[in-house]
Amino acid sequence: MLPRSRIIAVLIIGLGAAMIAAGAFLPRLVSDDPKIPLDLPDTTYTLRAEDGVSSALNPEGGREDAFGPVRRQFHGELIEPADEQRVSVRMGTSTTRELPPEVMGTDPILELVDAAVWTFTVDRLSGEFLGPAMLTDQMAGVPVEVPVDGHWVKFPADAGPVSYPIFDDFLRGTVPAEYVGTEDLGGNEVLRYRQTIAPTNLATRYRSNLTQINVDDKTGFLTYQGTRDWLVEPESGMVVDIDEDLDLRWETREGERLRTFLRFVGGVDEQASARLLQQALDVADTAPVRPWSIALLVIGAILAFGGIVGALRPEGRDRENREDRGNRKGDPARHS
Repeated sequence: MLPRSRIIAVLIIGLGAAMIAAGAFLPRLVSDDPKIPLDLPDTTYTLRAEDGVSSALNPEGGREDAFGPVRRQFHGELIEPADEQRVSVRMGTSTTRELPPEVMGTDPILELVDAAVWTFTVDRLSGEFLGPAMLTDQMAGVPVEVPVDGHWVKFPADAGPVSYPIFDDFLRGTVPAEYVGTEDLGGNEVLRYRQTIAPTNLATRYRSNLTQINVDDKTGFLTYQGTRDWLVEPESGMVVDIDEDLDLRWETREGERLRTFLRFVGGVDEQASARLLQQALDVADTAPVRPWSIALLVIGAILAFGGIVGALRPEGRDRENREDRGNRKGDPARHS
């Protein structure tokens, strides 16, 4: 029968080996990556420009410039299919005019400038597109498949001071978002990135009912330029603020401006940005797995080493000591 000390040493070795195995496999079994939660509430980014210019249809069916507040909205919903690595997204985009209270909501056509619904699949950690998107333009109503790449309203987790390819729905393509710097938002550090869109004739990129119009016997092509700033919570990669300075207008090939489709300088208000920041911080606040993994590995290794030392300790001296104690108990002379 094994001595009690040897049995205890073997048990300690087994415990140490179990802790080493747990430490090695913990990062694979439990992820602390700040992925997009599948139960994330529907997220809406509402941007407002006080002094906007937008295109409105007149009674004759032509277009004229309308002046006044304009809202741009991105409304995202997470939909099926979804799994641990990817999730499908339905993104509604719209641009509307703010009309006087007495007519607000009476005729959506008077308010609507543009609207579309995008459906696509993204990686839950990086936010990167995983395939083409389906676009349903509310004006045309016919779904079309659009090749997409890069990211849109979700930057990679652990975003850093580098450039990222970010999708632009007007261009239907990506524009680099260049790192600008860090800012303090509500006591938290966020990163600012800026997209710069060079003047682009959108009719050369795709066909729609807006990319080309006729004005006074002149052909106008929808031309787009501007800047867009993204404020990103770095750990989660989630967008917490957007600022835009956009100019979309119909121009002749010679550069003559015929009509304005959208002139927009605005962004998300402070209260909405604070809510978006808190949501991003909640996503980033995941239990750190790596320190626990390292602790299990170290403690397991110490226990295993100690158990091995105990198991390999020579038994001869212990046996001699036990025999010597037995002899002393059995020798009458020692008790006289």
